[in-house]
Amino acid sequence: MCNLRWKVGDAMEYTALYRQWRPHTFDEVVGQDHIVRILRNQIINDRISHAYLFCGSRGTGKTSTAKIFARAINCQSPMDGSPCGKCDVCRDLSSENNMDVLEIDAASNNRVEEMRELLDKVKYPPAVGRYKVYIIDEAHMLTIGAFNALLKTLEEPPEHVVFILATTEPHKIPATILSRCQRYDFKRISLRVMMDRLSKIGQDMKIDIEPEAIETIARWAEGGMRDALSLLDQCMAFSNGVVTNDSVLAILGTADQNFIFQFVENIMKGQLSSLLKQVDLLIEDSRDISIFVRDLIYHLRNLLLVKVCDEPEKLLDLSESTLDRYKSQAQYANEPRLIRAIEILSTLESELKWNSQPRIMLEMALVKITRPEQEDSLDALIDRISVLEDKLAKGVVISSTQNQSSNQHSKEEKQDSKESSSEDVSRQEEKQKNKGLKKIDSSKAEQDAQGIADDSEQSSEEFAVENKEVSKVWPDILKTIKKERVAIYSLLRNAGIEDNGKGIVYLVFPPEEGFYAAAVERDSNRKYIEELIIKAVGREVRLSCRIGNDATAEIGEDMFIRKDKEEEDKEKDTGDDIVKKAIDLFGGEFVEVVEE
Repeated sequence: MCNLRWKVGDAMEYTALYRQWRPHTFDEVVGQDHIVRILRNQIINDRISHAYLFCGSRGTGKTSTAKIFARAINCQSPMDGSPCGKCDVCRDLSSENNMDVLEIDAASNNRVEEMRELLDKVKYPPAVGRYKVYIIDEAHMLTIGAFNALLKTLEEPPEHVVFILATTEPHKIPATILSRCQRYDFKRISLRVMMDRLSKIGQDMKIDIEPEAIETIARWAEGGMRDALSLLDQCMAFSNGVVTNDSVLAILGTADQNFIFQFVENIMKGQLSSLLKQVDLLIEDSRDISIFVRDLIYHLRNLLLVKVCDEPEKLLDLSESTLDRYKSQAQYANEPRLIRAIEILSTLESELKWNSQPRIMLEMALVKITRPEQEDSLDALIDRISVLEDKLAKGVVISSTQNQSSNQHSKEEKQDSKESSSEDVSRQEEKQKNKGLKKIDSSKAEQDAQGIADDSEQSSEEFAVENKEVSKVWPDILKTIKKERVAIYSLLRNAGIEDNGKGIVYLVFPPEEGFYAAAVERDSNRKYIEELIIKAVGREVRLSCRIGNDATAEIGEDMFIRKDKEEEDKEKDTGDDIVKKAIDLFGGEFVEVVEE
């Protein structure tokens, strides 16, 4: 048994990496050369402003630069604008107990009372240096009252006071405060600069770090040096002296680049079975699906930029080796599929936050991406066409597609034959009913018969395709109507679409929405919808409306007018009967009919 003893007074000597390697001079600040140059020149030329605003994302060096600047303007012998670190003032200001450099957390001290208490001490001169510096971190967290209290002091500050406001959200700072500060925007630290910095830290600390691990850490930090050092600190504790890329990936809970490159290759080739096997490997390794989806979207975005841009290295912050792999993969990548995959995965990323089955959601998304023929959207159709064009350009024989299309065509022919036979039965019944009628002109009968024969032949060969064509474009037509004329779209939400194959397209409404059908039948509305359908299908059509499953009755305003008239006549007849009964009962001299 091992006995552990903790002595009173023992202190934890270990300090986090981001604190150990915090810059103490302007030379140690990385990735912000433009800001460092300006601040140095101000110190050299003695042009110190009274208020500064440091903006930028987390971990880019805002607070560290503010502390360096505070020591530099108070240093007795600055070296090229940087604090010397040797004079008494530098040593005093480097300690945590100094009275001239005050760092305030606005997130916890954001009330107007606390700001007024702070400003009451502004009038007192500094203890050791030339300036008293107030560093207000997360300044956007101050209340409106606190900003108003600070405003007067910023406008007319004492000569010995300098305010430095640091924030990640400058848009939340009032315009009156912004106009009284010199604003400096800190950029995200580039991938190459961050990799060089991490490599130097590893060498100084005598830590063996794989180059792939450094790149993974730098990429995941997303421009924040503090995040990169925190992740490196975790990896050092995990790997016990040797930081490998596998250990970094294990901590992050995602897959390595080789895995993602292979995954995207299977997406481009439509290899669904291989993709599902890779998803299974992710689950076995306990990888986070949401993190993997985010990395996958980022990879597809980079691949798309490499595909469409002439000089992608100017847009992508990648190492040379990784960029070469992207260029190699972009040679056989398909642009429509890339765009469609990004859209589907972006939707998936937002849905994963509220779903308890991430694996199933990812598998469904992969089926959609690799099987565009199962969707009726325009993006899916473009994807299918682009894939076919690529295969034809390479000389690939598309036999399976042809067989599939032929089977589909035979099914459609069977369906059309059934429809034509039912039409023949109904036509025969109509002939039996009209035996007693006079014979029509023989020439006209021959023309009608010829027309019927042509229509039946055409319906057996073409109209099944046209019916499918109309149904496919109808959702896109509805989207256009929704954008251009919302009122018409509200009438069509519950209506179905049918094409009789003879140039007439029917809108089928539920029985309770007869009023909507009448509104659609108005000339202006009907012509507008007809034009959209004609433009979409490339042939002349005529639009008509139906109620329910009634295949013969066309609905229009006249129908409702006739219906209203019949009801009025019925009410009138009912009224006349009541008057007659009253005259019979009471006599004509006692009954008076008053019309309203």
